[in-house]
Amino acid sequence: MKKTLLITGASGFIGSNFIKKYEHEYNIIPVCLIEKSPEELDFTGVDTILHLAALVHQMKGAPEERYFEINTELTKRLAVKAKEAGVKHFVFYSTVKVYGFDGDLNNHDFVLTENSPCNPNDPYGASKYEAEKLLRALEDESFKVATIRPPMVYGEGVKGNMLSLIKLIDKLPIIPLGYDKNRRSVISTENLLYMTHLIIQKSADGIYLGTEGNPVSINEIATSIQKGLGKNRINIELPKFVFKILCKVKPDIMVRLFGTLAFKQEDNYTKIGYKSQNTMDNAIKIMIGDYKNAK
Repeated sequence: MKKTLLITGASGFIGSNFIKKYEHEYNIIPVCLIEKSPEELDFTGVDTILHLAALVHQMKGAPEERYFEINTELTKRLAVKAKEAGVKHFVFYSTVKVYGFDGDLNNHDFVLTENSPCNPNDPYGASKYEAEKLLRALEDESFKVATIRPPMVYGEGVKGNMLSLIKLIDKLPIIPLGYDKNRRSVISTENLLYMTHLIIQKSADGIYLGTEGNPVSINEIATSIQKGLGKNRINIELPKFVFKILCKVKPDIMVRLFGTLAFKQEDNYTKIGYKSQNTMDNAIKIMIGDYKNAK
């Protein structure tokens, strides 16, 4: 029998792609928590909650209390009502921001796991981590909780840093992304959705990082994007003195591009039988096709 799945944030990037891919696998109930509060929802027959609704990191900032109102308190209210109604499984999308670590420009051997200490350093990460702790407090034999902490996600319809990177490589004949010392964990939408599907199918609990294969360098990502675009770019490595100056002048940008932010799942993948379904080159090729169609 099909499981009945209630999805919050169903119109967002992950939610809309999940529904598109797995709409025939589940009885899906999309919910907008702006239109209906958790207390107004009908949980009759619901097997699993996939909670995606969130206030994500805002580049222009947002009041700190707003992050905790949406990401923490709203999550708690939803989980409490779901548990009271007899829902057995709650899947929560968190973030790697809970670690409070944006990347390391010096130590490229540093790897985080699902068991690494969390010390969030911004309201977004802190509000998500508080929600994680509240959900763990609610968990018991009749109410299992799975937490997903995705790293950089890429795929069709991608926005943010990855889209900016594609545009940069598309326009410039010479790109300064030949750096191959850093390591960054990424995951395609296809692999992330597949992992989420397995967690739901097996009613699994625990923490899942959402990784695919080995971490990659910015040079490998840039090379794969060039292949997808069908363009040959001169990819240079910045001179060391320029690199050091930029690290002092533009530390945030340099960390995002050249810092190491690598993850390794120590357990739980075996529990759900997860293995990557697509390679980075293939997934980026599909993403580039979508990018070209949208131009």
